Amino acid sequence: QAAVVAAQCKSGVLRTPQTIEQFRQAPQQPGQQAPILTYFSTLLENGTKLNVLESIELVKPVVQQQRRELVEKWLKEDKLECSEELGDIVKPMEARYALSIYLRANCHQKVIACFVETGQVDQIVAYVKKVGYQADYSNLLQSMLMSNPEGATNFAKSLLEGQNGQPLIDVNQVVKVFMEQNRLQETTSILLEALKANRPDQAQLQTQLLAMNLQQAPKVAEAILQMKMFTHYDKAYIGQLCEKAGLMQWALEHYQEGKDLKRVLMSGAHSMTPEYLVQYFSKMPPETALECLTDLLRTNRQNLQVVVQVAIKYHEQIGAEKLVAMFETFGSNEGVFYFLGAILSSSTDPQVHFKYIQAA
Repeated sequence: QAAVVAAQCKSGVLRTPQTIEQFRQAPQQPGQQAPILTYFSTLLENGTKLNVLESIELVKPVVQQQRRELVEKWLKEDKLECSEELGDIVKPMEARYALSIYLRANCHQKVIACFVETGQVDQIVAYVKKVGYQADYSNLLQSMLMSNPEGATNFAKSLLEGQNGQPLIDVNQVVKVFMEQNRLQETTSILLEALKANRPDQAQLQTQLLAMNLQQAPKVAEAILQMKMFTHYDKAYIGQLCEKAGLMQWALEHYQEGKDLKRVLMSGAHSMTPEYLVQYFSKMPPETALECLTDLLRTNRQNLQVVVQVAIKYHEQIGAEKLVAMFETFGSNEGVFYFLGAILSSSTDPQVHFKYIQAA
């Protein structure tokens, strides 16, 4: 009868913490349910929606008994006043129900955390936009990375894609979060997507992406360079890192200074195809090309074949006499012979013919 009186009191003045405590302390009669449960059952049967405290006190023992079906029923019938504390109580038993409670209670950060936990990462951006909430995405990504790296990666991409072309998080912050946990593969995936427009203002990030991979995953860096996606990064710095990583051909592609080109050619020509080297010399000024050819011969006489090929192809630019003098400096009659033999038919220079006969 006391429960009925409390339930039917329209003003609700009897539904207080003190009333709940009195029913909790009341002795249980043999063969009957506990007075506190009688109180809550009467409230529910009377069509009353429980207040915050009543909802919490009712759900606590139900969660302890793992009675999921009761929580689900009360939520569907809107019998519980949802609050953050109620969601926290229900969450260990069932994250989906906790999510429903947090949504109704406008506990935004808890809602986002539940979206992550239940694998509904794609819902986060839409939810934040709908409620106008400024989430702490950095902390969220950090926690996601611990348990779900793939989900964190996809979420970071969606954040950077943003709304109406405006990212919801700074890309540098994303890189910081991921690299603090040494997630190079995920960081690379994110940056390849974020930098695909190849914008000049992203030069530093292009450099960072290539540098990280050259230092830790050179094969990945080489694959990125082969895609030719980026043009604004620091060429000299990346050239140095390519050289350190043993990617000599890519180092050549990035260097401009003669001293750098000569150094790389002397140490790395053996790892490059003759076809590549011959083609590469087309990019050099004639004076630099002659210096590099001279260094190639000085470093290793086994470079003679490729030096001859370069000399034949670019003799008009470099000068036949200079090339002959270079071969003669190293006492390479063989070099003079093969070089001049290839250009003899197209040359009317008597000196060329004389030197060829002499070498023969």
